[in-house]
Amino acid sequence: MISTDQDRHNGWIFSICYILTYLSAPVLYIDVVQASLLDKLGASPTVANLPASTYMFGQIAPLFVCWLVPHRLERSMVVWANIATAAFIGIVFASLAVPVPDEVRIAALTLQGLLQGLSGSTSFVFMMQCLRRGTSEPGLARALKRTFGVTPLAAVAGSLGAQYVLNPGFASLPYPYDFALLYLLAMPCSAGIAAAASRFHLEPIEEKVRPPYVHYLGRTLRGFGTDRRMLSLWIAYVFWYAAISVMSNLTLYTRVATGADPKDYSGLMMAIRFGTKAAAGVALGMLAVRYGLRAGVMGTLVLAMTAAVWGWSVPGWAFLLTFGLMGGAELGGVYQPNYVSRLSTPSESTMNLAMMTLATPVSSFAPVLHGFLATHLGFPASFLASGLFAATALWLVWVRGDSSPSGANP
Repeated sequence: MISTDQDRHNGWIFSICYILTYLSAPVLYIDVVQASLLDKLGASPTVANLPASTYMFGQIAPLFVCWLVPHRLERSMVVWANIATAAFIGIVFASLAVPVPDEVRIAALTLQGLLQGLSGSTSFVFMMQCLRRGTSEPGLARALKRTFGVTPLAAVAGSLGAQYVLNPGFASLPYPYDFALLYLLAMPCSAGIAAAASRFHLEPIEEKVRPPYVHYLGRTLRGFGTDRRMLSLWIAYVFWYAAISVMSNLTLYTRVATGADPKDYSGLMMAIRFGTKAAAGVALGMLAVRYGLRAGVMGTLVLAMTAAVWGWSVPGWAFLLTFGLMGGAELGGVYQPNYVSRLSTPSESTMNLAMMTLATPVSSFAPVLHGFLATHLGFPASFLASGLFAATALWLVWVRGDSSPSGANP
């Protein structure tokens, strides 16, 4: 039985982890800053989308570690995954801090995307499992509402700080040392997440004998394949990822929409993104508490569709609101896995979350596809594809999602 103090404690530990994540958002979110940096390095739109693709492909890790790691080590996995993330960020910092060819820096950014995909997805799955094991159902809903309704303001602060570093910047830190400073500051934030996560107080779960991996994988795939609801939600998650993967192209399109260098306003884009995400987090949290998690999921998909239309049709500085709309849409990465978790039994939860995370590497084609469309057909073709992906996901959640009380409410 989870006590009131334990419920509150674990909810706040989760929030603290996300405060530190958001403070270092310009680096930990592989899209806007990386696309701007690659643009400065002379990369094409297709290459500028590569770190986002490798990051998404790297998120195949939970499918293996969720079978390998016993329940008693789930908290430790969050700790070590974030220590690893700090080390991977250091690779890019080193490539920017010392004089090396631009090709080496492009390779470092692409490698960081892959490695951080491995560590970040591992951290996400086990942190969500820690939150589920350490909170009651009402406590989880409160933690999500607070974490994604208020703490994104920390990302606004981090993004505005990044904006100052990049433009107007410091005279003693010209390019690329201004980008290097961002990576340097992100390393202690990742280490802080590891320290905070070590304080989770978890309810024990009985360990079961685990089948051989091939049997485990086969059973997991069969379970999803025969459960039409879970399969539909998984496909919707793939399309949601494909929709929001347009973020790097939105960054590059800033030059067309506003006439400004994307680097000069990368921090402002991130600030708008997370400021709006904070407001959307409150609204979606209220929606989920009142009507169920499915309503929150659908709300994020409506925001993704709106962002695609806005980015395509609105010129000038008002175009930057696209980043805010897409920031709200990104909360689908929290609501969709938690929706699936609530539709699962406790013993199935980790395995089902691992399957949901598999949607990320499956959708790793999307950033490169968006880059290809922008290179060969123009940016509007990429925005159209994003809107169609979001609309398809919305239809799947609406038609196949469970609206019953047992699956609807957190």
